[in-house]
Amino acid sequence: MNPKPTSTPRSRGRPARSGPQIEDIRKHISACAMKLFREEGYAAISMRRLAGEAGCTVMTLYNYYDRKIDILRDLWAQIFAELFDELDPIAAGETEPIIRLNAIALAYVEFWLARRDRYFLVFMSSGIAQSDVSLFVRDDAVLRRFGILRDSVAEALGDSAGAGEIELKSQLLVCVLNGMAQNLITIGAYPWSGPKELVSVAVDGLVKA
Repeated sequence: MNPKPTSTPRSRGRPARSGPQIEDIRKHISACAMKLFREEGYAAISMRRLAGEAGCTVMTLYNYYDRKIDILRDLWAQIFAELFDELDPIAAGETEPIIRLNAIALAYVEFWLARRDRYFLVFMSSGIAQSDVSLFVRDDAVLRRFGILRDSVAEALGDSAGAGEIELKSQLLVCVLNGMAQNLITIGAYPWSGPKELVSVAVDGLVKA
């Protein structure tokens, strides 16, 4: 069980704790935030409400996170780490490029379908400025993890593909996969084809175009 944070005097703006202690408390705070954001929505939760859930004062909360959006971005990073931790072994376990691309793309969509609460938290939270999103999507650590999709697209296209084509089709793949997930999750009453069939057609069109 994660410890609940207690008030700690600031030391140059940061709590006087060891690195592991700080990380444990941040994990506790982010876990409480995940619960509240999923149940009531990001915009509805104040830092005071979150402090109460986490068992600390608001001042203590600000020792670990400067703003509420920093907590949300931390949760986004955790969710994408979970996603790509699932995709990495899939990519490593398949040597045929097009089969690998299909498998990774399908796993990407199925991840969100199996974790709809996380999908809503990442893609549909209200009360967020575009600048807040931009800071996250430009983060080098996040971009490196998305490299698995770009590398898989490059291998599926073969040596004849130039850098511009690889980049364009990698972006297209992300747009298509996110669009699939959104439609399958938010417009469930429509009789969509299954994700396996949709991904197969999308990958086939992308590679052959």
